[in-house]
Amino acid sequence: MDPVTTLIVDDEPPAQTRLLSLLSNRSDIELVGVASHGAEAVALIRQQRPQLVLLDIQMPGVNGFGVLEQLAPDPVPATIFITAYDRYAIAAFEAHAVDYLLKPFSDERFESAVTHAIGSIRSADVATRQLQVDGILAERAAVNSHSGHLDRIVIKLSDRVVLLNVDEIDWISAAGVYLELHAGATTHLYRSSLTGLLARLDPKRFIRIHRSAVVNTDRIKEFRARGHSDYTVMLRDGTHVTLSRAYRAHIEEWLGQTL
Repeated sequence: MDPVTTLIVDDEPPAQTRLLSLLSNRSDIELVGVASHGAEAVALIRQQRPQLVLLDIQMPGVNGFGVLEQLAPDPVPATIFITAYDRYAIAAFEAHAVDYLLKPFSDERFESAVTHAIGSIRSADVATRQLQVDGILAERAAVNSHSGHLDRIVIKLSDRVVLLNVDEIDWISAAGVYLELHAGATTHLYRSSLTGLLARLDPKRFIRIHRSAVVNTDRIKEFRARGHSDYTVMLRDGTHVTLSRAYRAHIEEWLGQTL
């Protein structure tokens, strides 16, 4: 089987050297270039048409996301994103099931990511990879540049990407590795932890009231006592959500008074 043609994109020479060393150990990889900045990366990708790109996100000028945006309308190659800690980028990668390397990463983690990427390339599932990248770019664009909070949440379906305005969400519940975003009569599945998504939403609008539930404060109609200082949060559409005593202080802080 032919080796996978691969391009490295990183602006730091030590990082380039390490990636080159790691790739040199693999017979299933053929290196076709190294780019030191975004503009060079775009040119090399268009010229070499690599099957796999190791793409650093934090670069001056055109960053990693900008590289992908500039490739449009051409399809993007399989991509392993490399990033320092960035909660928005990481949340987008995890939500759209895209592999990434968080600096500093181990040799073992690198090998796992490359092996997974090669498997994806061999399966020739180009449409899925394109949807993943489209979702990431849409998620990045959904962050309000002034507040830093999400204006929209990007929902990846089997054949399309749906943009859900956060003001449409009534409440959110945990469901294993997914969240259920309840918006009117529709429930969307979104891959994230409750804590991870809540950190990206406006805390004045979304409050955690249970270890597995968050509510949009605009949807709260009333609080009903259940006995023993417990309450149920009643939403305007009639939904009942339990207010846990452990999170009661969150609601009281928002109300400005005790229940």
